[in-house]
Amino acid sequence: MKREIFGKLKSGEEIEIVTLENSAATLQIMTRGATIVRFKTYGVDIVGGYDCLADYEADTDSYQGATVGRVANRIGNACFNMDGAVYMVTDNDGGNCLHGGDGFSFKIWKIEEASEDSITLSYYSQDGEEGFPAGLSVKVKFTLVDASVIIDYEAIPEGKTPIALTNHSYFNLDGFGDVINGHFVRIAADRYTEVDESLIPTGERPCVSGTPFDFIFPKSLSEGFGEGVDGYDHNFVLCPNLSGDYLEIDESVKLPLVAQITNLKLMLNVYTDQPGVQFYTGNFLQGKPDFRGGVPRIKHGAFCLEAQTEPNCINHGIGFYEAGEMYKQTTIYEVLPISK
Repeated sequence: MKREIFGKLKSGEEIEIVTLENSAATLQIMTRGATIVRFKTYGVDIVGGYDCLADYEADTDSYQGATVGRVANRIGNACFNMDGAVYMVTDNDGGNCLHGGDGFSFKIWKIEEASEDSITLSYYSQDGEEGFPAGLSVKVKFTLVDASVIIDYEAIPEGKTPIALTNHSYFNLDGFGDVINGHFVRIAADRYTEVDESLIPTGERPCVSGTPFDFIFPKSLSEGFGEGVDGYDHNFVLCPNLSGDYLEIDESVKLPLVAQITNLKLMLNVYTDQPGVQFYTGNFLQGKPDFRGGVPRIKHGAFCLEAQTEPNCINHGIGFYEAGEMYKQTTIYEVLPISK
């Protein structure tokens, strides 16, 4: 484990970066946004990131590698009703709230613990931050085991409030610089969340069968795009039994395999206890700053698999936690070589 200063924010605060390394992989986490800066395995940088802190400050809308909260994804009309009271939250997405506004992704987290294979960061969100009620104590633990990243989330509110966290890493199993069309995708979901033109759920959850959203069996992204979809940015309603594969964490916990992405050399497996996963294909991933090493960001140059509750869920009464009630989540990104 290596702990060092990554840089200083414009406001003057120092940001640390921690490097975890084993014989299979290197993982770097920084304290701004509890962000995965680098995940390198089998000789490939498979997670997008920037060379310097200034580039992260310049990027205000792609959430590269960051921990997202207090409520991930979109909140319609940037408001929600809780126990008869209406709460207005930050409008940062054309009338909607995206990823908690100026949320956890932009905050400075504290390193609580660091060891050779893990790091735990914490953040305290004040009552009223971005319009959300009640103080909230959050911890995120990143553990590197072989070529797997295990992310454990915990959050305890001081009063009733919505909570929905995720990680927003961008992946490209080929490395970065070209489109992801050649990746094959499998998602254990028989339904997806239909959205309107502003990407807010309509309330409909159509079956994927016979649509471009059918990834029950592996399908290349070029085939999906060829079915008339100019990129995916949709929540898939998970049905873990469709994969039938589980990863045993300990004697009491088994996580289902919910998504699998492959190219010619690598396989990325995603395991989670969440009910949904947002599959996003970098539809807006253009412009500056460049990725690490000056590699341009391009449309469809990466994909995200964000384990989550459903978008806009809090406007349907889902995702609220009482004072002292613990929110917990575990998601694992496992990388394996494809043997020939």
